[in-house]
Amino acid sequence: MPRLRPTLVLLAALAAVVAAGAANAAAPAHAESAPAPHAKHDDHAGEKHEKAKIDPFAHVVDSNHIEILPTAGLTIDEVEYEGFPLKFIILITVSALVVAAAMIYLSEMMRDGDPPTGKLWNLLESLLFFIRDKIVRPGVGEHDANAYLPYLATLFLFIFAMNLIGMVPFLGSPTAAIPVTAALAFVSFLVIHVSGVASNGFGGYLKTFIPHIELEGGLPMKLMGFAITFGMAILEYATAFIRVGVLAVRLFANMLAGHTVLFMILFFIALVSDPAYQVPFAKENPWIFWGVMPFSVALVTALSLLELFIAGLQAFIFTFLTAVFIGLAKHPPH
Repeated sequence: MPRLRPTLVLLAALAAVVAAGAANAAAPAHAESAPAPHAKHDDHAGEKHEKAKIDPFAHVVDSNHIEILPTAGLTIDEVEYEGFPLKFIILITVSALVVAAAMIYLSEMMRDGDPPTGKLWNLLESLLFFIRDKIVRPGVGEHDANAYLPYLATLFLFIFAMNLIGMVPFLGSPTAAIPVTAALAFVSFLVIHVSGVASNGFGGYLKTFIPHIELEGGLPMKLMGFAITFGMAILEYATAFIRVGVLAVRLFANMLAGHTVLFMILFFIALVSDPAYQVPFAKENPWIFWGVMPFSVALVTALSLLELFIAGLQAFIFTFLTAVFIGLAKHPPH
């Protein structure tokens, strides 16, 4: 089993890139949403109207406040630094620290080569062997698996931790923000193509994107073969960027959709109870609240269990595709 310490350096670098992406995206959004100087002088009715608003995307958008129990006034405000919201950066940092602590613990336990004991040790070691045997070796190949295990294990655990922290209602979901997933995909983009260049040389790696097509015949057939080769080469080069773009969008879209669905199901309760959103039928029949509320809570609870599975599944898909792309870059099929 390779040493696990390199994961700490990779984790720190990965977390820094992702946090930078989150901060870069949060700055313009915060500037646009910042109230004008005269907003403080709005009337009391306007303030009540603002407080009554329910934002369906509040859980997946960076902000400068954390709502623990807003109806009871339990909120943490001014979570920012020089105008930059820090909520997502804090959540990303917490995720990185949790993964780092788990890896340090596991490396210390495995140092002497003793068989695993205890639930936590067995869980972490099983998870790491799963990443090696089901993701790294099938994707990268047996020969290079140990070299890429630190990065791919770090990537999987980091995404998984951010997905899980997004399940906590009053916090937020960093992986449901496209800047965060784009930063993760950018790091994978660098690892994929640097690996390809290292294995094939710069010129040799560029040639791997050009298919070999030979058509027998005269000049027209040769020109057709050249045109097809040229067009497919352009598509192959574009694919190098499209692949990582798909990685970012897939993770972002799945996490965003899951959290939005959970919100909309819970919002049914507001539609039959909150005066700001209550439908006319519910106003005339208050008893309907007792039929909608238990159903919404039960359905959200069931879907939240499904979201726990989705959190692991999306981490697996992102990491497995990264491993496959690394393998294709190092050992191109043509």
